[in-house]
Amino acid sequence: MSGRSRQALLAEGLARQGALEPAVEACVEAIRLDDADARSRALLGELMLAVDAYDEAIAAATHAIELDPDLAVAYLVLGLAYERRGGTWDQAVLVWHELAEVAPTLTTAHVQLGEAFSSAGFEAEAIDAWRHALELDPTEPRAMYDLAVAALKREGVPTALPGFRKAGDLDPSQDDFFFELAGVYDDGQPAPDPAEVPPDRDARLHAAAALAFEEDYFGAADLLRLALDENPEDAEVLALAAFLYLKQEATNEAMALALRSLAISPRTRTAVYVLGVAFSRRPGMNGHAARVFSALAAAEPDRPMSHVLLAESLLGEGRYTESAAAYRRAVQMDPSCVRARFGLAAVLLAEDRHAESAWEVRQAAYYDTRRQDLFWRLWDMTGEAADADS
Repeated sequence: MSGRSRQALLAEGLARQGALEPAVEACVEAIRLDDADARSRALLGELMLAVDAYDEAIAAATHAIELDPDLAVAYLVLGLAYERRGGTWDQAVLVWHELAEVAPTLTTAHVQLGEAFSSAGFEAEAIDAWRHALELDPTEPRAMYDLAVAALKREGVPTALPGFRKAGDLDPSQDDFFFELAGVYDDGQPAPDPAEVPPDRDARLHAAAALAFEEDYFGAADLLRLALDENPEDAEVLALAAFLYLKQEATNEAMALALRSLAISPRTRTAVYVLGVAFSRRPGMNGHAARVFSALAAAEPDRPMSHVLLAESLLGEGRYTESAAAYRRAVQMDPSCVRARFGLAAVLLAEDRHAESAWEVRQAAYYDTRRQDLFWRLWDMTGEAADADS
């Protein structure tokens, strides 16, 4: 059982529901009842952060750390408050370093540390922090984006492009976009057993897409093979098969199947997507990728990722003005699109607009931290550790 007061538990429950004002009142009352309640002070800091009251957030988190120097969630609040207030990068570096010490396996701590180092002008230290983040989690796209931006600063766009493409491959939003085009969404149900799928085309295609969504590429390939045995000229089946090749880094095979699909049905949007991605992975083919993604953006104008993919191909062509316009359209449609924020930062950097570029990186960090719901993840970890010790 937790030893926290009823008022502290009430504050937590209200905060999780998004009831900020009553949660603040409950936090204040919990602290009044127990001045040594570090977790309630950290929660108060998070609530202050939510309303952009940075000085109050800093005060609450600092007091929480004084009470409990191992309270990871308080370091998170303090670091974010320093960064969002701005002008205190040296202090932010110290806080993120402390968080990385308290929670050494927390990838985001090292990513944030690198970004604070970069903002403070310590690029070599920043690169080391991002590389360490990727050692902890090789699938962390934000660290890869940061490294790509660092490469752009040092050596220009051509050297940075592979890093941006790698980050894009790691970013789950790109696969999500493909499955949106395929009409596949997470319904909370597991994909069917391939052996139990009825022997008709639609059932096999839908089941294969569901299996691919769950990253069971071999099961999906078996079903697609059966569907193509019955009809080798099925454009949608060919497009999904091309995507499976793309996921296995078999770019030439993916390109061939996508082209075959489009020869059968030129409006197969999943095939257009695969072809564009395949072109973007080949050196010297950014122009082809730009034409393909331009067509996809025209066909899917309301999807931010279609404009992001177009912007990335335009960036590779050195068409910065057009690239920035496409990125800005994506950001306008979805301000939380981290990939578009980093891409826009790259374009601005290529145009020597360093201050604006740094602002976009900070916005990307802000939305990425919110997307991860990092505060509550750390909060729950802290609570489990406290309960285990009690």
